[in-house]
Amino acid sequence: MASHMDVSNAYNKIQEQLKKHPESIAVLEHEIDIALQIQYFKESKAIKKELDSREVLGSKDLLFGDDITLEQRRVLLSKLASVNDVEAYRTIEKYLNLSNESLKEWTILAYQESKMLMESSLLDQAPLFISTGLGGKGKKLRYFIVVITRDKRPLSELHQSVIRSEFEFGFSGQGAELENIDYYGYMATITGVVPLSVGLKDLLAGVVDKCNELGDFLSPSFMVTNVKKMSFEEIEKAILEYEERKRNNRAEENGSEN
Repeated sequence: MASHMDVSNAYNKIQEQLKKHPESIAVLEHEIDIALQIQYFKESKAIKKELDSREVLGSKDLLFGDDITLEQRRVLLSKLASVNDVEAYRTIEKYLNLSNESLKEWTILAYQESKMLMESSLLDQAPLFISTGLGGKGKKLRYFIVVITRDKRPLSELHQSVIRSEFEFGFSGQGAELENIDYYGYMATITGVVPLSVGLKDLLAGVVDKCNELGDFLSPSFMVTNVKKMSFEEIEKAILEYEERKRNNRAEENGSEN
C-alpha cells in the first residue's frame, strides 16, 4: 500500500504563498475528474494562441440558443474564459446558473479560469489556483484516506468507534473537517477536508498513533489521495501491489547480502 504522498515541493510552494498572499489562493471546490481537467486546460492553452476577444464577446449569446452544437458551445466557453473582461465572466456565470448538466463540469472550469483571470488583473501577485480531482472547501483540500488493520484482521465495533472518535478529534484540532467514514472488513475509508496550512502526513500519522494507543490494531501505513474516491476493489488491488513490492524489495536486499 502506498505509504504517503510525495507532495513536499507543492506543499512548500503553497506555504510560501499562504504567508505572502493568503488572499490570492483559490481552491477548485467541485469534484471533477482529473482527465477532464487536463483536457480542459490543454484546449484552453491552445485556444489562447489565436484569440480574438471582440469576436468572442460578439458570439457570447450563442451559448443560450440552439444554433450551435455541444462541441461548439464547449469551445465558446473556453474562449470566454480566456477573455479578460467582466462581460465574459458574467456570461459564463449566467450559463453556469442554468445548470446544463451535459457541460456542467466544463462550465465550472471555465468559470473558475475566468474568475482567476479577472482577479489577477486586480492583484499584484498572480493568483495560485489549486485543482484536484476531489476538490475542496475554501482554503481546504479534500482527501480520500484508507487505514487498514495489522494482519488484515476485521475491524470490531470498538475499533470502528475508536477510528471515528480519533479522526473527529484529530481533524477538529487542526481546523479540518471529517465528512464521511465507511468500514469494509479490515479497512476504513475516510473522506475529509484539510487546511492547506496543515501538514497532512503528520496529521494522519498522529491520528493513527492515537488509535493505536487503544489496542495497537492499525497498520502505521495508510493510503491518501486527492485524485478520486477509490472503490473497495481498487483499494485491495493497490494493497496487493504494495505488498508485492515489499516482498520483491526484501528479496533483493537478501540477495545482495548473500
